[in-house]
Amino acid sequence: MKTENLIDLFKSKWFDIFQSGLTARFSANGMDYHYNYHNENSIKSLIIILGDEETQTKIYFDEKGNLNFDYNIESEYYSESFKNCNQEDFHFMLAYAFIFVRDKNFEHHKEWHSKLELN
Repeated sequence: MKTENLIDLFKSKWFDIFQSGLTARFSANGMDYHYNYHNENSIKSLIIILGDEETQTKIYFDEKGNLNFDYNIESEYYSESFKNCNQEDFHFMLAYAFIFVRDKNFEHHKEWHSKLELN
């Protein structure tokens, strides 16, 4: 996806249209969920926090195609950074964040980020 298209997506706050379904799904699974748009140094971004009492994840996605995923396994914290991402990659990451919080690991999804370009 071209950067111009990502810029347009962030300007239109495209993620808002998914809130009804996502809020219901996460709540039904006992997960806390919050999202916010940010504009720092003229770069528009979206930050999502998803987790429960044991597991927390944070997804950062910006209009330049940067996608970061922060998560914990027990008391260990990890961070993965990707570049050249598009809207589809973002939704892919959100789906895996849900699976991670639900399962508390990536046991069944060891290659979860193989489609993404590491930063």
